[in-house]
Amino acid sequence: MARNGFDTRELKKFRDNLVKLDKNMDSIIEDCARELAARLLREVKKSGRTPVKTGNLRRNWHSTSVVKHGFTFTILVINQTEYALYVEYGHRKKDGKGWVPGKFMMTISADDIERKAPQIVEKIIAQRLGEYFID
Repeated sequence: MARNGFDTRELKKFRDNLVKLDKNMDSIIEDCARELAARLLREVKKSGRTPVKTGNLRRNWHSTSVVKHGFTFTILVINQTEYALYVEYGHRKKDGKGWVPGKFMMTISADDIERKAPQIVEKIIAQRLGEYFID
């Protein structure tokens, strides 16, 4: 018990937890970015959106590591297969007569994840905040 009957131990513990949280904020944001990228990869690969003839296109989806520039965190989900863009957006037929429509595998998957992102991020943040504030 401190002066005037007021115990400050819990406030000091709360302050210390806030300092720890501040030091680990980048880690929390990186976890969110990695989780969103992993879900996007799963969506684009396993949802059946990426067409399969040889499996090469589906196999070549991958993500980079998280990179921080100032206050911005970036992670790329890419497919470097040379014909990936043609499958995504469509292309003219070999004989030049007609058009093969795109599959929009990444576009549709990214839109789906973007809609789900607030709930995904909220869950990760709540989980990580629990590490600092729940006894």
